[in-house]
Amino acid sequence: MILNLGLSRQIPVEIVRTDRRKTVAFSVIEEQVRIVVPKRLPEKRIQELIQRKTPWIRRKLQIQSTIPPVRPKEYVSGESFTYMGRNYRLKVLEGSSDGVKLENSQLVVRIPKNVQGKKKIDRVEKQLKHWYINHAQEKMTEKTRRYAEILGVRPDAVAVRDYKSRWGSCSVKGEIKYNWKIIIAPNHIIDYVVVHELSHMRHPNHSRDFWRYVGGVIPDYRECREWLKNYGRTLII
Repeated sequence: MILNLGLSRQIPVEIVRTDRRKTVAFSVIEEQVRIVVPKRLPEKRIQELIQRKTPWIRRKLQIQSTIPPVRPKEYVSGESFTYMGRNYRLKVLEGSSDGVKLENSQLVVRIPKNVQGKKKIDRVEKQLKHWYINHAQEKMTEKTRRYAEILGVRPDAVAVRDYKSRWGSCSVKGEIKYNWKIIIAPNHIIDYVVVHELSHMRHPNHSRDFWRYVGGVIPDYRECREWLKNYGRTLII
């Protein structure tokens, strides 16, 4: 399906029918509209909802048009990498062994002299990912403990994972897991994700009570949630 919004381009629309939803959910990702609807919702009703949502879709497309395109990293000196919302310049040095350190405003990666060419690039990427994951585990554990005290909950465990389409999860046993890439985001966005997951220990759903509970600690949670929807895809290394 193609949506004509009076813009200079036509917008593709994907409609997903599922038994798992009772309501309709719209999302706009990379200039494509995705609509998840209850399996038996009439086509006419879907068209009515699309027309009602058209101003919102236009606004989302305008916002996304201001977001710089995500370009693959080259892992060479001078390239910019983000950690907890701050940008650092990559500096690749030759050394006797591997290692990654934050030094002033630089992210310094040391690679053995005998590693060159594509193997060197792959080694830099591997070292950086390892560094980010380790720091994500440390920082997310620290933040989870701090906010758990504020919320009066006791998570059983904290871990980071390589999720593709979620920023965190909370099991019925109180195991909190985060997407390690969230450590790239600004600090207040990280805090929102932590509070979001911890709040599921009180409210294992996304009810009004859940969002009221989140809002008690993160008053601007709506803006944080919107930031992730718009900029989440830029959180890469």
